[in-house]
Amino acid sequence: MAEAASRPEGSRGYFWTSVTIVYALIVLFPIYWMASMMVKPNDAMFARPTQFLFTPTLEHFEYVLAQGFHWYLLTSFLLCTVSTALVVIIGTPAAYAFARFEMRAKDDLFLFILGSRMAPPVCLVIPFYLIFAKVGLLDTFLGLTLAYMTFNLSFYIWVLRSFCRDLPVELEEAAALEGWSRPQIFRRVVFPLLRNGIVATAVLCFIFAWNEFLFAFMLGGKAVQTLPVSIPKLITSQGVRWGEMAVVGMTALLPVLAVVFVLQRHIVRGLTLGAVKG
Repeated sequence: MAEAASRPEGSRGYFWTSVTIVYALIVLFPIYWMASMMVKPNDAMFARPTQFLFTPTLEHFEYVLAQGFHWYLLTSFLLCTVSTALVVIIGTPAAYAFARFEMRAKDDLFLFILGSRMAPPVCLVIPFYLIFAKVGLLDTFLGLTLAYMTFNLSFYIWVLRSFCRDLPVELEEAAALEGWSRPQIFRRVVFPLLRNGIVATAVLCFIFAWNEFLFAFMLGGKAVQTLPVSIPKLITSQGVRWGEMAVVGMTALLPVLAVVFVLQRHIVRGLTLGAVKG
């Protein structure tokens, strides 16, 4: 009886395992194909039938390095890191204030912050361009950093506010009874509990900034070029340099994977914060 009852459960487990494996292969196949294009010669890249056996080449890497794409990668990484750090520094106390304090027209102000994120980027980039041109921030690292921080700050406050509201207020009240000030309560009680949520939301902001194109194209110009903006340079009058584009694509993918891999423990805990309540 026990064996008969366990067979359906085992069959169901094998089925979902097979579905997961098939889904993973479908998702990973484009990455495998792009990785193979990185070392595939041009004559073998579009051969028919497809050549799975070929002599690897490094000419695509040499071209990418000769064109200075590593500097675009460094610019993107520094830009996303600095802007995300500013978002965390400014947005964390703002989200906590929206979650805990009462203020006049709080809901209207929060809706305004959220609405700035809902607006299409093309509606915001033109005012940014005109303002930056007036104050001298156009085509500068500082200007693009402020633009990235602006469109990520509203998202960060919106998400982290929900994390703050899920924290038990009794812990803060107990700390207040002990004579702790509000900054001490935030630093010693709230921040440790909120750390995983901060990391998870900050990683999302980093990814949004990493993949951003329009603001970098309009506000960075030729002086500050990020990796997404530099990719169209591989579309030349002789055609698309697919091998070099595969190198740049994989290069753009690796930093995000590295950040997620290193911080995955905090990301998982942050995304599940408040999902289970006692």
